[in-house]
Amino acid sequence: MDDITFRRTIYADPFTKDPEVIEAAKNDPKKQAFWDDIKQMEASLEQAMNIPVPEDLAEKLILNQSINRFQKHKKRQPWYLALAASVVLASVLSIGLINSSSGNLTNDVFAHMDHVAYEINKYGKTDIASVNNKLASYNGQVKEGMGDIVSANYCYLNSIKSLHLIIKGEQGLTSLFVVPSQLSKSVEQEFNNNVYTGSAFLLKSAKIIIVGENASQVALLKEKAKQLMSFSV
Repeated sequence: MDDITFRRTIYADPFTKDPEVIEAAKNDPKKQAFWDDIKQMEASLEQAMNIPVPEDLAEKLILNQSINRFQKHKKRQPWYLALAASVVLASVLSIGLINSSSGNLTNDVFAHMDHVAYEINKYGKTDIASVNNKLASYNGQVKEGMGDIVSANYCYLNSIKSLHLIIKGEQGLTSLFVVPSQLSKSVEQEFNNNVYTGSAFLLKSAKIIIVGENASQVALLKEKAKQLMSFSV
């Protein structure tokens, strides 16, 4: 086997088992030395490439690529586009809040009625002074005589901050909600479902919403609220 053919064969497959190559190397020490060098080089390359891959290498590479893309995009993005995006986002959020406040509140009122027992157990009994402290944020106050107020705490009706009073009467519990009048236009004067009866009316700056299972008790509490509660504009 000539020298050129021998070298080509060795380059193609350093660990060849070709009998002619083996015989040529056996008969020519220079060919054997060349073959040994190539096999040693190939073994070194395989060893160098046989490095254990960290288990989290893929995640790190993906994270690094994401960071690089974000940084490049951030550099390319003009400042006024970022500002415009912020303004659009703020507008969308504002519109969402406005829309949520303009919906019908009666569904939220009914939903709160299903958690009356939980509110009583969580917040406990209150007194007229505590109730008036909370009513002050609505420019309102109440006199003695409303009945046994067993709970008075803030709640949200369709994202509107309201005050929820739970009052115990002779025929069970009745709820009274105080809502800013300008945010409660969707509440009808009289409403009901298959469980609760509701009634709503204005007291200057506040909309008073009264809900309970007993219609006569709702009507009685409504009259008391008109006489004993007052609000300033």
